[in-house]
Amino acid sequence: MKIPTKAVVAIIVLLLVSGLLLLAQRSFSTVKAVKLTAADMELFASEILPPGQQQQLASDAEARKALAKDLKETLAVAQKAEQEGYDQRPAIRSLISLAEDQALAVEFQKKNPGVKVAEDEVKNFYRLTPNAFDEFLELNPQFQQTMQGPQKEQYKRQYAELRILGNHGREKGLEKDDLTKLKMLLGKSQVLDSSYRKDLASNADKLIKDEDLEAYYNEHANDFEEVHARHILISTRPLTNTGEEADQKDQKDEKTDKKPLSKEEARKKAQSILERVRKGENFVKLAEENSDEPGAKQSGGDLGYFSHGQMVSAFDKAAFSMKTGEISDLVETEFGYHIIKVEDHRNAPLDDQKTRRKITDAIKQKKIDERIEQITNASKVEVADDFKVTPKQLPEGHVQPGAPGKGEQ
Repeated sequence: MKIPTKAVVAIIVLLLVSGLLLLAQRSFSTVKAVKLTAADMELFASEILPPGQQQQLASDAEARKALAKDLKETLAVAQKAEQEGYDQRPAIRSLISLAEDQALAVEFQKKNPGVKVAEDEVKNFYRLTPNAFDEFLELNPQFQQTMQGPQKEQYKRQYAELRILGNHGREKGLEKDDLTKLKMLLGKSQVLDSSYRKDLASNADKLIKDEDLEAYYNEHANDFEEVHARHILISTRPLTNTGEEADQKDQKDEKTDKKPLSKEEARKKAQSILERVRKGENFVKLAEENSDEPGAKQSGGDLGYFSHGQMVSAFDKAAFSMKTGEISDLVETEFGYHIIKVEDHRNAPLDDQKTRRKITDAIKQKKIDERIEQITNASKVEVADDFKVTPKQLPEGHVQPGAPGKGEQ
């Protein structure tokens, strides 16, 4: 009996569709739910985070929520990456393996502080796997520059030691230890998360079109405002003999030899110059004759166009609040006292490479953030944010970053 061609095609299509459905079901069924309970988070905070961060988390509920949110995103993105087969890529698989061995090695050493890897063990490792280190570098070229050269042998030994200690940890069953399991999960997740985000960034770049740049530019015009200004600086800092100031010293300009003015002396001098400006004296000439800014003698204090954030805060705030042609009052910064004259306001042109890069980065980050949010919301990941943190006692004499030192108020 001859089966019609159309029927054959229909059967093939049906089989293909059935196969794809089964494959899809199998793929989705392998995605395991991940749940970090309050107890898991307390273990993470107390055993993995440094004491300074523990102190902050103990007293700041918002910081605990932010940590839980960050961990949920990392685990969700890792879950998505694993679903898409990232963990089967040789380079990523090698990094996951290394991260897991590191977790096992650290815990093994904590439980066996006197154990060291013997030279014979290292030799035996490379006898059995002679190309292990070179293959790792070949798969992960981002490490090649660091791990090549004179220190290669040292890194090669460290790689073997980590693998050996990780294997000892497995032999002792440390994979079943709660803390080690948590470290291994986080290590694997960080590798997958990082790789997936890199691909997201690369793909986002390809999706950005010229019309996207133009639309963003028009919607955020204020973000691209630039000011063209001149200034006269009366410094409260020592003058250094670099650039223009070195030339001035060669010409025996007395300015390079004098000590810095006190704050009050600098303010009085700047005030007297400001009064001369307000009476109509030429700003450029006064800048050339009086400004302590290197190069002012040639530029007349001209700073060209600059955008928000390029200057120190007080200077930035003053310049962007002024109208074209306006002269500021004295503006005090860490450098001394400034008299500012605004020459022009404009929006940075869209065809400027810096402007296009800034817009591209902003759009790209927005696309990435939106995708991460979608992935996180659709994930099978739960992370408790109602956990408690009991910080370890800081060592005597330890000063947290940002805390006043001895004698400071």
